[in-house]
Amino acid sequence: MSRVREEARSPLGLTTLAPGFVTTGLVALLALSAQAGVLATVVSVLVVQLLLASAPSVPGVHRTPVRAPKVVPIAVAGLLAAVVTVWPSTAAGARGTSVMDGAMVESGSLAGIGLALPVLVLLALVAQVRRPAPRTDVVAALGDVVATGFVALMVTGWLAAAESPVGRAAVVVAAVVTVITVAADRPRGPRAVVHVWSLAACALIGIVMASWEGVNAVAGGVAAVAIAAAVLAGRKVGQWWRPLPPARWPMEVVAPIALAGPVVFVAALLWAGV
Repeated sequence: MSRVREEARSPLGLTTLAPGFVTTGLVALLALSAQAGVLATVVSVLVVQLLLASAPSVPGVHRTPVRAPKVVPIAVAGLLAAVVTVWPSTAAGARGTSVMDGAMVESGSLAGIGLALPVLVLLALVAQVRRPAPRTDVVAALGDVVATGFVALMVTGWLAAAESPVGRAAVVVAAVVTVITVAADRPRGPRAVVHVWSLAACALIGIVMASWEGVNAVAGGVAAVAIAAAVLAGRKVGQWWRPLPPARWPMEVVAPIALAGPVVFVAALLWAGV
C-alpha cells in the first residue's frame, strides 16, 4: 500500500492534525512548568524525551523491527543532561584540574547535552552486548538508539533556556512561536503565504520581547524567526523519519520541540542581552 493511500485511511485527518495538537500540548506543558520552577521543568523535559523513547525501532534486514531498547539509555542520558544543565558545578573537575567552561556559569548551558551523549552511546552498546546470540542488526539498532537519543537530548535546550536570565518569559515566547509555526504548517492550501505571515508574526513577537528587555530589536526578531525555522525543520524531520504515520508519530511530535531547543536557549541569551 502506498504512503498516500495509508495516510488517506486515517480517520478525521488524524495523520496530519494529531501530531500538531500533541506538539502544542507539550510546549504548553513546558511553558507552564517553567513558571512553576526548575524541578517541574526537569520533569516536563524528561516526559517529552521519554515520549520519543517510545518510538518503534527501525526495520532490520528481515523487515522486522530491530531490538533497540531506548527507554533506559534516553532516560539516564536525559537525566544527566538535566542535572548538568541546572547545576553545572557538578561537571567541575577536582581541585587543581581544569574546569570546563560550562561549569563556570551558575545555571543554564548546553554542556549537559555534550556530556550525556557518550553516556547514551555507552548504554546503547551495553544493551546490545546483553542481547543473546546471534546478535543481528547490531549496527542498525545502535544507530536507531543513538539518533533517536540525540534528538531527545536536544529537548534539554528548553531547560537551559528556562534557567537563563529571562528564562520564564523566554520559554513562554518560544512556546507561542512554536504554536504559531505548527498551526501555520498546513498540509494543504496556500502554504507559502501562510508561512510568510506566521514568520512575520513570530518576528514581531521577538521584537516586542527584545524591546521589553531593552536589547536590540532586530536581533530579537531574528531569534524568534530562527526558532520558527527550527520548528519547521523538526516537522520535516518527523514527517520523513518513517514512511508510514504510526511509526513516525513520536518523532513527528517531538522533533519540532527538540530541534528548537538549542535555538530557544540562544534566543533567550539574546533577549537577555548576554
